[in-house]
Amino acid sequence: MAHSAHSRPSSGPRVLVAGLAMLTVIAVTLTPRRFAGPARALFMDLAHVFAAPLVEPMTFIELESTLNALLFVPLGAAMAMALSRRLWILAPLLVFGASFAIEHVQATIPGRVPDAQDIVWNTVGGVVGAVAVGIVRAIWASFRRRS
Repeated sequence: MAHSAHSRPSSGPRVLVAGLAMLTVIAVTLTPRRFAGPARALFMDLAHVFAAPLVEPMTFIELESTLNALLFVPLGAAMAMALSRRLWILAPLLVFGASFAIEHVQATIPGRVPDAQDIVWNTVGGVVGAVAVGIVRAIWASFRRRS
């Protein structure tokens, strides 16, 4: 079936991106600490090299919260893109559900400590990603209406 110029393209690539974002989050959050620790240490070293003025004044809690939020921004954006223009607003709820499930599973993984604050900051990141997609879609729709 051919698509007209105004028909919606296949959602397959968007769903694939959302799936890859979810797999990345799962890999980072559910890998046992003995495997994740060296990768995290490398990431922190790079953060101090490239973003020292932002990272160095932060307390451990502030840094952890920021990293949790940043990790979930792409997931929120990818989920919003995978949903229709009218349903993108559900992406933060999906991110909340994923975060809740991840924290629940972490209780069974040696070296992992589930934390309700992580759910909050993960969801904040998901909201930022989803809202960014919503704003871009609104701007794009406005631009298309004008042309």
